[in-house]
Amino acid sequence: MKKETRLLVITISLLLIVGIILSISFFSGIDVLLATFIYFFFLVLFIVVVYFLRKWRKDETAFVEERLDSGVEDAMQVAKIGIVIYDEDFIIRYMSPLFAKIEIDARGQKVFAWQNVLQDLINGSVDSVIVTLKDQKYEVQKKRDEEILFFKDITREYDLEKNYEEEAYILGYLNFDNYDELLDLDGENSVNTSEIKSVVYDYFKRFGIAYKTLRNDRIFLVLNEKIYEELLKEHFTIMNTVKKEAKRLDLSLSVSIALSRGSRDLRELDESALNLLDLAQTRGGDQVVVRKIGEDAQYFGGSSEAKEKSSKVKVRVMANTLRNLIVRSSKVIICGHQEMDADCLGAALCMSEIAQSYKKDTYVIARSGGVEMMTKSVMDRYSKELEERHRFISINEALNQLDDNTLVMMVDHHMADISNGQELLKVAKRVAIIDHHRRRADLDTKPVLVYIEASASSSCELLSEFMPYLLRRNPINEIEANIMYLGMLIDTNQFRVRTGSRTFDAAARLRNLGADPMLCESLKEEPYEVIRQRALIIDNSILYKEGLLISALEEGVFNRTVIAQAGDEMLKTKGIRAVFVIARIASDEVAVSARSKNGFNVQMVMEKINGGGHMTAAGLQSKEFSVLELKAQLLEAIEAYLKGEEESASNT
Repeated sequence: MKKETRLLVITISLLLIVGIILSISFFSGIDVLLATFIYFFFLVLFIVVVYFLRKWRKDETAFVEERLDSGVEDAMQVAKIGIVIYDEDFIIRYMSPLFAKIEIDARGQKVFAWQNVLQDLINGSVDSVIVTLKDQKYEVQKKRDEEILFFKDITREYDLEKNYEEEAYILGYLNFDNYDELLDLDGENSVNTSEIKSVVYDYFKRFGIAYKTLRNDRIFLVLNEKIYEELLKEHFTIMNTVKKEAKRLDLSLSVSIALSRGSRDLRELDESALNLLDLAQTRGGDQVVVRKIGEDAQYFGGSSEAKEKSSKVKVRVMANTLRNLIVRSSKVIICGHQEMDADCLGAALCMSEIAQSYKKDTYVIARSGGVEMMTKSVMDRYSKELEERHRFISINEALNQLDDNTLVMMVDHHMADISNGQELLKVAKRVAIIDHHRRRADLDTKPVLVYIEASASSSCELLSEFMPYLLRRNPINEIEANIMYLGMLIDTNQFRVRTGSRTFDAAARLRNLGADPMLCESLKEEPYEVIRQRALIIDNSILYKEGLLISALEEGVFNRTVIAQAGDEMLKTKGIRAVFVIARIASDEVAVSARSKNGFNVQMVMEKINGGGHMTAAGLQSKEFSVLELKAQLLEAIEAYLKGEEESASNT
């Protein structure tokens, strides 16, 4: 290029000099003919020079383009990059040689008809997509503002990433539920449980799971993501296998499994797995709990109600821990759940008496968050006596009383979002929990004490067990005993569900303290409006599928307790396994109440739509969705549960 430019400059300069000479000769009388000849000679010379320069430049460009085209094509082949060009009608007009090499020709077809996944890319919804062509993976990107797609072969990287993910470690634990209670003095059950363990070990070997027995009832597990996917496909059949084998041996035994995944930090995985195992057992056992670090826990199984644990040692240990917390506190504030029921109120009153027995300023939040209708009637009936023995306050008053050394007690619930002390829990530094509902994976507080017993009938049962260890003065009076007994009566549906020997021991203790069953029955008497609402709910129920009743009411506002009672009534129908009631409990809030029997786990159904509860009694409250929207979500959750139930049965 420099030579070409230099030659052109010289030629133009000569032409200018000749032009000047001609001009001078014209005015000086020099031979004009000779000067004209010289000028035209140089003009022709200039034209010839320009012609050959352009020809030389064109030849050089053609040479470069030829080599460049060949090089680009070779480079695209080496890099395994393909190009697809389409027109404004999305018809493919050009496909680079890469596609011919893998024997693909989609010219003349619409892009979306050829690869539907490209639609989001072309619409601009995503920056790239992955497509599969002849068992190869390609990452596809679009040139901005152009109808051009670039395909890059990422098969090797994809396979490496997949292998990396499949080989990622998962740590876990398997625990035999109620194992210690099965062992007797003659060792017969010890032999039987060995047979069950042998079945478990064979299961581990079949899938290639590494395991180590830590103690008689616990096994440490090491597996990877590939093995986990295989376990997931067959729905952890070991749970049903263990129950089937235990039934053959006439044993009441199940297993809880906790698996933690999604991290390269083994210490983090181990700590998470232990927490998940505790969660599984708190929820009643007989289930698998899996969590990927940073995500919500998933539950599998859980088709058995939580079994009663008769250990009084744990009760005594928890009571001593609670006593130490109370003694070291400046004051105690007790909060229950929103729309406080009899069980919640009874537990709060008992906790108030316990704290006051240690001469601590004690407050019960009962003037915020609402009180359900029956409980409010009881509080109004005994308002004078209760206010003489307890200090009822609102959430704002509680916030004014709070200091760094205040102990906040959550009774009959463990999630802050349903608490009548929600704002208090956000700032409290010392929180303790006593509850009987199945625990959710994540607590939205950082408690110093957690006592959640899913096998207990009620929170009043748990608090009544604490009384012999904690009360330092005269025990609760007759009114408080009656309220606690009423809470147990309602939560067990007249002692028909979730009852064990501990339940009747607690009832007997309350009876000795003055609880009157006949009086409690009279406290349950209902006004006509309640009976009418319950009848309306039942009348609007439909048989969704065999064994399932659903009642969804778009009109009217119903009491939450009435909704639950209507569900209990419908559950008495022959052949019905589960009942779901959806109705408004306020102008801006909808509730779902679920009841079940015969192994149908309504808790798992409700958890799919962000609810919770027990296996046989669960629910949720929502201000985000309407009755119809919640009904649609519920139907999807039921279908998912039934599908899992069918697959589990087929695997068994």
